[in-house]
Amino acid sequence: MDKPWLSDLGGVCVLCGRAVETHEHLFFRCSYSRRCIRVLKSIVRFSWPNRAWGEDIWASKRYMGRHIVQAAYRALLAAIVYHIWQERNQRVFRHFTRPSSTIARNAIDAIRQKILSIELLDSVSSRGLYRLWRIPGLSGIPLDASDCCSSCTLLY
Repeated sequence: MDKPWLSDLGGVCVLCGRAVETHEHLFFRCSYSRRCIRVLKSIVRFSWPNRAWGEDIWASKRYMGRHIVQAAYRALLAAIVYHIWQERNQRVFRHFTRPSSTIARNAIDAIRQKILSIELLDSVSSRGLYRLWRIPGLSGIPLDASDCCSSCTLLY
């Protein structure tokens, strides 16, 4: 456990209940987090680093650059870390749990909403971004309601 003042939690990961909770475990090794990542990978082409937390700043090397697709991937990394941490806190402080698929979809929804909030010119890059994230609009790809974010579900 990274924070000794939380030792009353027993030091065991509240998401999987199988290992000592550290940042590395929580975001990279935990079976619950890995299920979140599998859902992400099934919806968006995305690879999650499989290395130690402190080895390097994983997003800075793989997804660096100003390209909109790279920025979206960096935002997804931040969003999934945020949502996993939020789920962990929900379980600790509110005794409320959600399935891993909900956490992954919440992170994806947040990034889709962010992409939709940016005024993008109609270009190969923006079409690719919309297609990659399965966002209706510039991509021209018809989606069924289950593939898209909760806001877009209302459109179908």
